[in-house]
Amino acid sequence: MERDHLTSSPIQKIFNLIKTGSNDLTRPLLGEEYISKLYYAIDDPTPTVYFPQDQKLYELIMNKVKNANLNNVTRTACYLDFFKKHPEIHWSFLAHMVSRNAGYYMTDIRNNLLSYVLDRNDQIALFSFLELCNAAIFHDAYPQLLLYEQWKRTGHSSLHVLKKFNVSIFMMNIWDEFLTTGNEQVLTIGLIMNEQHMIQKRILTDLKKPIGLDEWLFLLQDRLEFTSILFPYGKQSPYSLAGLSVSHFEQVKRRILLGKKLYSILFHPAVFPTAYSFAINHSHSGSRADYWPHIYSKKNKKNRLYSPTLRSVWSNIPPLTLSSADWFTDQPIEVMAPLLTKMVPGRFSMTKKWKALTALLVKLKRD
Repeated sequence: MERDHLTSSPIQKIFNLIKTGSNDLTRPLLGEEYISKLYYAIDDPTPTVYFPQDQKLYELIMNKVKNANLNNVTRTACYLDFFKKHPEIHWSFLAHMVSRNAGYYMTDIRNNLLSYVLDRNDQIALFSFLELCNAAIFHDAYPQLLLYEQWKRTGHSSLHVLKKFNVSIFMMNIWDEFLTTGNEQVLTIGLIMNEQHMIQKRILTDLKKPIGLDEWLFLLQDRLEFTSILFPYGKQSPYSLAGLSVSHFEQVKRRILLGKKLYSILFHPAVFPTAYSFAINHSHSGSRADYWPHIYSKKNKKNRLYSPTLRSVWSNIPPLTLSSADWFTDQPIEVMAPLLTKMVPGRFSMTKKWKALTALLVKLKRD
């Protein structure tokens, strides 16, 4: 990819905008000179040579990915299992907790409220979209995690094999940087950036029309706040809820910013220990009863909100073949801006808001 000569001034300008344009706290993560160095290092024209052991490793990992990429429940479990073994890979736990929420969205489609608002075709279309995004991120990210695990086990880096998985060249250099410096936050934000740009390029742009999601469906999920990312935490049930509401899902920059904020929330010392305890003690089923059984039920009961398990309402669907295009091709240096800072949201408690919302829904159901 061709890159015009740029000084550090564009990055500095963006950094200043970040500091002045957000109500949340921003803290420096990488300097502008380092960002520029990282950006230009990614542009590597050297051809990749694969040896027989590379092909064998590729096939081994691909089989593991296919076997695990069956549905939201299997993917979510894999992220947690990986984090248990490799707690330095923060993104894996963040992916686990966000993937739990993706499962909640999938089963919400069949709850007492949305099942009456959406007809059968719309339900399938919305589920297919959520499933496609969830599966595409796993298909892209899980090989990266397994190659890292291979490096830890053998001491030999095989990151060049990522090209065979159609992982962006952006991540190859981010991983190389992590293996050198061990900077967990840079790797996490890099993965957040990569996965959001990937689904923007391969799904939201390329497959928007085939999915057939009408604009009002986005409004239903986005503007009416049925979509909030929730992290249960606390010592016992009923758990407190940390998180943020999702808005403007169609904008990749907003999703990356949200991801950075969620990362700061999940690994906040007041949240992480008990959120992790919740995760390892409550297997993900897709039902919101996993975290609030006093409000939600996996069976349709009069005094509870119906929140079924994923496997009881949705069957596995075969994956779609997506474009292998690299989102990083011809990106300007400004695309690196999220790596400049880490975000610390000022407020992230969702407990009162969710209590009020669910209390209203329970009352409506009883009436």
